[in-house]
Amino acid sequence: MAYVSSPKERQKIKNDVLSVISPNTSPIKCGREMYRCGKNVIHARYCSPEDGKYKFNINPNTLRADYELWICGSATNWYLIPIELIKFMYNHSDAYIDRHHPEIRVVGVDPDHHQAAYAKPSIKIDIEPYLCLMLKDG
Repeated sequence: MAYVSSPKERQKIKNDVLSVISPNTSPIKCGREMYRCGKNVIHARYCSPEDGKYKFNINPNTLRADYELWICGSATNWYLIPIELIKFMYNHSDAYIDRHHPEIRVVGVDPDHHQAAYAKPSIKIDIEPYLCLMLKDG
């Protein structure tokens, strides 16, 4: 599988996934990486793999959304995660903290096992229930 590196291609993938998540609405950009789909706000991120894993971060902007969207390399491999679970990972006392930005938490996603590693020592959470999740209420 070829992974996307151009910003234009990444944006197209985000738009494609957003249209699948909420098929009855058109996504409206409403901030940096934020999109309104009906009555929900989604923080959308795309990542190419590094050693078969994907690295995402949770930042204060993320926490303003209703859902976090992690796109792992393609428009067919993504997780739509409710913000309550994202806040749980962010607020964990041993969350992985970005070296340069202490307000940012780092999460490693393993799509082969549908797990997100978010805290020391190798604390992981099952994210399979959020694989290709679609919004029910647009």
